[in-house]
Amino acid sequence: MADSRLYSIAAIAKILDVPESTLHYWKNRFDDVLPSFGTGRGKRYRAEAVEIFRDIGAMLAQGLSAGDVRAELARRYPVNVGSGEAQSPAASLATTAGGGPAGGVDAQTMLAMASAIGAEIARTLAEQLGRGLPGGPAALPEATITAFTSELAEARAENAALADKMRVLESELVRLRKDRRELENHLLGKIKALGEERGNG
Repeated sequence: MADSRLYSIAAIAKILDVPESTLHYWKNRFDDVLPSFGTGRGKRYRAEAVEIFRDIGAMLAQGLSAGDVRAELARRYPVNVGSGEAQSPAASLATTAGGGPAGGVDAQTMLAMASAIGAEIARTLAEQLGRGLPGGPAALPEATITAFTSELAEARAENAALADKMRVLESELVRLRKDRRELENHLLGKIKALGEERGNG
């Protein structure tokens, strides 16, 4: 007979001898694959969650990324996704559309697979970007390369236009400084001439 007891995070922490703070962190990262009931402080986890938490700790200790852990959990425990009262609206809708528990399980499994695939894609893209796309331009879709090339050309054109404007402004500034010096010299000459006229008068 299956264990129907519900456990709090504190109780699971004692069972696994793991700090509560660590379990809270895992809970926030992998909440969608943990069978639970309730929300907030009243949230409780089914007995299967104890084993899932244990697996999470083991896989993270092996150096697996969060995306890899999520994918493996979705493979091992597909029925747990969205289970209990704390399931997401999307999972609830999928269960209702499935026409009962049996249909709901299939929909939840699909949601788990989609989540795992999305996480894996994001991880792969991040790794490729981090390695500087070792595959070269072929590693990107043609449309993406075209868009990047177009944006780069536009940026270069804008930079060239700005450089031209800067050169024009610099020339204008030089001319204004020259005009100012000429005006100052002209005014000084006028003042000097007036002074001489007064002295002679």
